[in-house]
Amino acid sequence: MWKVLLLVSMIELVSADVVALGGEDGEGPSPCVRVCSGSTGRDKTHWKNYNLNGIHTRVDISRCGFTRTPTITTSLEGVSAHWTLSGTSAVYHSTPTSFTSFIGGNTKDVRKEKAALHKWNVQFIAVGYVC
Repeated sequence: MWKVLLLVSMIELVSADVVALGGEDGEGPSPCVRVCSGSTGRDKTHWKNYNLNGIHTRVDISRCGFTRTPTITTSLEGVSAHWTLSGTSAVYHSTPTSFTSFIGGNTKDVRKEKAALHKWNVQFIAVGYVC
């Protein structure tokens, strides 16, 4: 019995408090806040060419279970050549289930082939409501 009480006490010590101070679609109840993070994957990101010097990808966050549009923070990860790019933290067309990331550069070589070669991928942290 003492082991069960010890385990319950330990669980209470590691519980975390997450507070969302508003959101894209307004505030919800605090117990409904969720933090969800992920990556499109180095070898799995489906980049598409955009204009003459850019690429974009739609990021599926439907498994996060948000009921409202979450607040999303992004970064671009890869093995090389992404430090000169622009738009690496810009979020477009966000919804409770997805968002789009557009990446560009000053040269005309920002194409989906280069992104695949350098394993560029979108990493994200989303905070939103699930009820």
